[in-house]
Amino acid sequence: MKLKNEQLRQKILLAATTLIIAEGIEGTSTVKVAKKIEMSQSNIYSYFKNRQQLLLAVFDYHQHLLIEALAPNLTSSLAPVEQINQLILGLLQFGQTHFDTMRIIAIFRAQPAIRPVLPKVSDDPFFNELFRLMQQYQQEKIVKPVAAEFLMEGVFSIVNNYLLAISLDELKSRELSVDDVALLAVDWLLV
Repeated sequence: MKLKNEQLRQKILLAATTLIIAEGIEGTSTVKVAKKIEMSQSNIYSYFKNRQQLLLAVFDYHQHLLIEALAPNLTSSLAPVEQINQLILGLLQFGQTHFDTMRIIAIFRAQPAIRPVLPKVSDDPFFNELFRLMQQYQQEKIVKPVAAEFLMEGVFSIVNNYLLAISLDELKSRELSVDDVALLAVDWLLV
């Protein structure tokens, strides 16, 4: 895709992101996205076949940002608890600078109608490796013997709720630090 076309595609994705956060998935339409960036709706369809494809592209974009940030933290050379802590701290640090991405992922994952069409763990090498490690840690009786997807969803929720409380000024970081939240999330996972 040409640079200009890629820039316009990014503009569409970011406008859709803003609308999803403000109005939810159901309140986001290609018409509203087009109005937000002052272009015709038909131009949106030049990049995305339909509304669902646009919505999934928004999710994919944000999930890719998350994976890019966390992938360097995933290394089997670390001790299991250290590895888990590093990933959780990485997620917290990412969330502090990319709060909208965390919100988008949470919004999509909370939608029963959309969740089944989201990418699966098996669709991405990063998540394959992450869940392989979690299952290995479960076999070693380090991580609780509960569905790894459920455990990881819990970690994401802990982190996301912390970031939301901080952003809404419901909680001060001096009351509950990033390290405290990381410890809480690690405790959620460990036997």
